[in-house]
Amino acid sequence: MFSLSRISSHVFCQNQVTKYDADAKSSQKWNSSCNSRKQNFSELKNAPLLVHSKSHAQVGCGVSEFLNGGGSSILSEAYASEVGRCLQSCSNVEEVQKVHFLVDKRMGNLPAYVRNNLISMYAKFGEMASARKVFDKMSQRDVVSWTALMNGYMKHGFCGDAFSLFSVFITLGLRWPVKTFVCVLNLFSKTSDYELGRQLHACAVKNQVSHFILDSTILHFYAQCGDFDSAFDIFKRMERRDVVAWTTMITAFSRHDQGQEAFAMFSKMLCDGFEPNEYTICSLLDACGCEKELTFGQQLHAVVTKNAYCNDVYVGTSLLDMYAKCGKMEESKAVFDEMKMKNKVTWNSILSGYARNGMGEEALRFFHIMKRLKHPVNELTMASILRACGSIKGLCSGKEVHAHVIRNFTPIDIAIGTELVWFYCKCEDYTSASKVLHSLPDKDVVSWTAMISGCSRKNNKFDALKYFNEMLIEGVKPNPFTYSSVLKACAKLEDVKQGKLIHSSVNKTAALQNVFVGSALIHMYSQCGYLPEAARVFDDMPEKNAVSWKAMIMAYAKNGWYAEAMKLVYRMQAEGIEVDEHIQSIVLTSGSQTMFSKIIS
Repeated sequence: MFSLSRISSHVFCQNQVTKYDADAKSSQKWNSSCNSRKQNFSELKNAPLLVHSKSHAQVGCGVSEFLNGGGSSILSEAYASEVGRCLQSCSNVEEVQKVHFLVDKRMGNLPAYVRNNLISMYAKFGEMASARKVFDKMSQRDVVSWTALMNGYMKHGFCGDAFSLFSVFITLGLRWPVKTFVCVLNLFSKTSDYELGRQLHACAVKNQVSHFILDSTILHFYAQCGDFDSAFDIFKRMERRDVVAWTTMITAFSRHDQGQEAFAMFSKMLCDGFEPNEYTICSLLDACGCEKELTFGQQLHAVVTKNAYCNDVYVGTSLLDMYAKCGKMEESKAVFDEMKMKNKVTWNSILSGYARNGMGEEALRFFHIMKRLKHPVNELTMASILRACGSIKGLCSGKEVHAHVIRNFTPIDIAIGTELVWFYCKCEDYTSASKVLHSLPDKDVVSWTAMISGCSRKNNKFDALKYFNEMLIEGVKPNPFTYSSVLKACAKLEDVKQGKLIHSSVNKTAALQNVFVGSALIHMYSQCGYLPEAARVFDDMPEKNAVSWKAMIMAYAKNGWYAEAMKLVYRMQAEGIEVDEHIQSIVLTSGSQTMFSKIIS
């Protein structure tokens, strides 16, 4: 027996809002019963969630025969076993309900394993209220009962209810089989509860609970939480590594924007003799899109065709999304047209692809097709369409979308709210943008930054500073993009005093290392005529890209420091960075044509 003693009790005593108000009385009775006494249940090693395997479900009477009076009517263990097999062969919830009614009538007090099968089958078909009623009526519950109900809650997205159930289960002191560890770790993976999952892993090690499936679940948990060191440690110590373990690592890297690491892991997987499955392909395609690795993505497309994954809706969606992220909308549309099945993620991917690539008219055309075919739209659809309207400055179309959002998505989701702010700023309707921003109940740094960057792009530089100060007053911490946007406003206003205050704020954060923030600081100081400060920022930058080099060269050239501009061009060439035509034209038009010609020769 063991307990998670290190977990603070207040975590488990949180008041979880239950979805089943009808069961409030029975739940209250069950909770008080659990709190008043601890029951000692026998240990069930490797107890399955369904008592009988599917192979046995074929044996004995079928559902229809059972319901029509077939099978034994003796209230015996044999009859109970027959009920278990019959339940597992049910193909829908109506059949489960009929069997439940019949055995309740014939047997009265059902054995625990029959009730466990009822819980599992109701959970399988999403009838969690019925599963909970069966659970509440049990006079004795074993570890399978608890695990079956927790699994059901998790499977159908009721993580709060699953956690609430777990908070009581942990107090009973039962010894857990592997399946319970797997169930609870999956719960912590879904809720990204790193600390609790780590403690549960420690409990498994302490109690010498080990199994290949458990190792895979622990690996998935650490990978999902972004702890790649622990995930690698588990992965290396696994006695058996199958394609699922490899795919878990690849997926984790892909989801955490570490595409190159995902590719390296895939290469090792191939060297170990494993072939990718459709889940591996989906994760790799996502990484290709983020890394703009079009060539590798096309090679994966060939693998998809070769292995007949074309009809898999998830593979097809990942494929068209990869092409869209790489700017290849023709190829993306071709994949979309070839797909026999499409879900809402597929439609959202093609819509966002067109919007992301500045093809707003096409995005709107697809949106109208969606509506005509009566495909359901969600928050992501609305966000993509607003992005499309903003890209073509379609104020009227965007206002229609806004009206649709108000009718169907109240309260407004933060993602849609941010896109609305961005859209109105793009259309230069700053009054509407401000109204939307201040109507959002939970404004985050992205929504504030959308407003600040929108103002700094046009003639509302003073408003950009005003919104930046409002954001700070509300306790929202700026991100690198916020700093870049507000520094651009300072540059246009030539307000070096405000710029220095922001620079001082940047110095206290990790944003100082960001190459775009550094470039914005250089631009701000140069616009205000403070070239020594701009040069100091440039020299202190740990990383420089073409934007930062260009910002410093422009600063020197436009302020008449031609010799310094030429030296920087020479340094830029020496470090292997291409001097583009724009930089050449800046230096040439600044009166340094002769010196520049010598250098490039």
